Amino acid sequence: MTIYQFYSSSIQALPNERARSNCLCHPEGGAGKSTISVHVASALCYVYGYKVAIVDCDYPQNTVNVYRTRDKQLLASDPAFQKRLLKQDIKPYPIVISSVEKAVDSIDKLEQQGFDFILVDTPGTVNIVGLPELLRMVQYIFLPMEADLGTIASTMGYMQILNGFLKSAQPDPDESNLLGFYAFWNRYVKSEKKSTYDKAAKLLREKNLPLLNSKVELMISYKEKRSTMFSLPERELDKLGLGRLIMEMLTLVLGAGEVTPSGKVIEMPANTEDAAVADLSDAADASDDIL
Repeated sequence: MTIYQFYSSSIQALPNERARSNCLCHPEGGAGKSTISVHVASALCYVYGYKVAIVDCDYPQNTVNVYRTRDKQLLASDPAFQKRLLKQDIKPYPIVISSVEKAVDSIDKLEQQGFDFILVDTPGTVNIVGLPELLRMVQYIFLPMEADLGTIASTMGYMQILNGFLKSAQPDPDESNLLGFYAFWNRYVKSEKKSTYDKAAKLLREKNLPLLNSKVELMISYKEKRSTMFSLPERELDKLGLGRLIMEMLTLVLGAGEVTPSGKVIEMPANTEDAAVADLSDAADASDDIL
């Protein structure tokens, strides 16, 4: 899969520090990276108030730019779309088309413009010129993963390769900015056997490969409501698991307790699945007491 980068600079919580960067990547294409990139970028911009840009390196399809082109067509033909954009009163974030080889330069130029987050979307292959330099530039990498044996295996293999890019693994720490990388479940299906997810999580732990708690669910709105000019409402973001994913990313990058430009405190929401299990356990204990 490709790279999705969260690249932050001039963040209010860290005004005197070097720009923060995050990257979402995978060695295979078709893992939903572009869709997640758009949902996350739109939420960061239109819900949380950050200044966002996307660098689209996903040649030749340039998927993110395709989404923007569709939105522009709607803007030109749909009065309701126009009215909604005027009411939102937030300028749509820019999308820059670039090659992977030139992505670092594109990011540098955008950083000069004071963007908080720059997301980079790259092709679904690791054998591409400029990718190692891009991986060394970012500070955090996030890898979407599905409950498929092939996808899980390729994700784990890629994460083991990323170990060599870590700042802590370099003879000279200045050679890399990479502080950490994390997998997370994408297109999560509740009806899937829980043992599949549990076994994969156990295997990752045994290999010391970190897995986020966030699970992005596969629902109709996941694809049908993606937009480069509007975000899903917070309620839908939370329902899909995207709200939790964004908060978990922000917690890692900025720290819990920091405040977004929109005034929202960065904190991890309760794990609803864990809470449900706990409720069932409590109910069973109460039943035992009664008996």
